[in-house]
Amino acid sequence: MKNPESSVFVGYVEQAIAGRQDPLSPPISISRNGSLAKWRGKFHFLDLRVNDPGLKKHREDFRQMLQKAQTLGIETIVTLPQFSPVLFDLPPEDPEKMAVPARKTSQKKPEKLVYFKPAFLALYQAVRGSASFARLATADCIPIIELAAEFGVDKIIVPVSEPGQYLDRMAEEEFEKSFAELDQSAKANGIRLHVRNGGLSERFYKRLKKAFGCGLAYNVGIAHLESDNIFDNYCKWKNEIEILMLHQVLPGLDRWEARRTALEKSLKNYVTIKKEYRQSLEDGDKEYSEKCLKRFNTALKDYYEAFKNLDSNLGLFQNGDLNLVPLLKEIRSDLAEGHKKYLLLETVPNTRNSDFVFSYLLSDSFSGSF
Repeated sequence: MKNPESSVFVGYVEQAIAGRQDPLSPPISISRNGSLAKWRGKFHFLDLRVNDPGLKKHREDFRQMLQKAQTLGIETIVTLPQFSPVLFDLPPEDPEKMAVPARKTSQKKPEKLVYFKPAFLALYQAVRGSASFARLATADCIPIIELAAEFGVDKIIVPVSEPGQYLDRMAEEEFEKSFAELDQSAKANGIRLHVRNGGLSERFYKRLKKAFGCGLAYNVGIAHLESDNIFDNYCKWKNEIEILMLHQVLPGLDRWEARRTALEKSLKNYVTIKKEYRQSLEDGDKEYSEKCLKRFNTALKDYYEAFKNLDSNLGLFQNGDLNLVPLLKEIRSDLAEGHKKYLLLETVPNTRNSDFVFSYLLSDSFSGSF
């Protein structure tokens, strides 16, 4: 028998506030693809990814986004930081390029180069102590929980690690200790935490669930990278999975690692050339400064080239080899039985993605609400 109270919510991502750029390129953020009001009526909830540990720089920006979503009647789910933006000055314009009229674009030119350093509550052994990663403290997260509570947020996602980079025993203990503090704060504010897969073993999730009763935010693209059986895992944990993140991804953790390695390499080159350019100005060598300036702008171009992401967060119907249809049909059955699901489209916002999802979730006999 169909349950008339069953419901599904489709959402998109907002993660381009801190640094005004998106950690992925092309951007998957609503704000980089039109205003929030423009998308009103086309989705039900927003995954607000707070890439500003401790809300030290952009508290008011995040407050305004929460307020705007509330005003528009859009539910918000908050994701705790998984990146810590590091800003670098941009080079002056190359005089030769300035002579050519710039092509008009609706996107504002960035004021800084932004490097998104991966940040988590615990770091696995291979990157512990690495300058390329940031360790989050509970003090970086509790202000975010408290701000979310002000606007009635009742679900917060906690990323655990990078795809395929499973926490070792020491990292698990560190994570659990920090998570206990966050869970206490969350529950005091009427919020349930949902840990996200990605470096999260089944054994460790069982331990966290037993200790804290946390949910599982299941990212199917990450699961594919980690060679999980997505359909079987969903069926096994469906009662704990209220939030699913849907996107296509080309298989192979090596692709994921290659992009990050290329970003780090191009950033180091950028910083080196920036220092050379500044030194040339101090030395007063005009001819050498002009050469350095060209190299400086080339290094910026190389960084943005490495920034491009061609392997993940593609549209649900694009390129990747994931067949999402069996999963969507299983979700439809769960909805008919009265389960509530939040389906987060972790892709460039496009109504074709929503159409694809609903084409398999809707049926003539379904009586639930959407």
